Amino acid sequence: MTPMQRRTLLIAIGAVFLMASCSDHHGGELSKQAVDRAVGGALLQHFERACPGFELIKIARGDVNGDGREDLLVMYRVSEQKNMMRVILDLDEGFLATNEVPAPIEDQIIQFKDIDKKPPMEFIVQGSKGNKTGFAVFRIENNQLVDLFGEGMEDCC
Repeated sequence: MTPMQRRTLLIAIGAVFLMASCSDHHGGELSKQAVDRAVGGALLQHFERACPGFELIKIARGDVNGDGREDLLVMYRVSEQKNMMRVILDLDEGFLATNEVPAPIEDQIIQFKDIDKKPPMEFIVQGSKGNKTGFAVFRIENNQLVDLFGEGMEDCC
C-alpha cells in the first residue's frame, strides 16, 4: 500500500468513527449485570460454558449476523498480556461461539456500525497496549469472525 493510499484509508476510517459516534446506536457495551437483565443471561451463560475460567473484559450486544436476534460480543483475558474475543451467535438451532481472535489489552471500545449498508452489520474494535493503539473492522461470515481491515491491532493485542 502506498503512503497516499494508507493516508486515504486512515482518513476514511476516521470519518467512519466520527459518523459512528454521531449516528443511531445499534447495540452497545454492557455490564455483566445488564446482559443478565437484557437477554436473560443465556448468551453469556453459553460463553461461560464454552470458555470456563476466563475473566470478562468487555461485552456488547447487537445483531451482527443480520438474523434479527441480538448476539453477544465478548472480550476476555487469557493471560496478563493476552486478551481474546469471540461472538456468541443466537441462531435458530441454539447458540454458537465463533472462532476467537486477539483483542486489545487496554482501553477497549466496541462500536456496531453498518458500514456497507447491507447485512451483516460490521463492528469496530479499538484499543491499546501501553502507548500503541489500533483498531479493526470485523464482520460475521459463515458464522465465523472475520477481520476485514484494521491498523495497529498487532501492536495492541
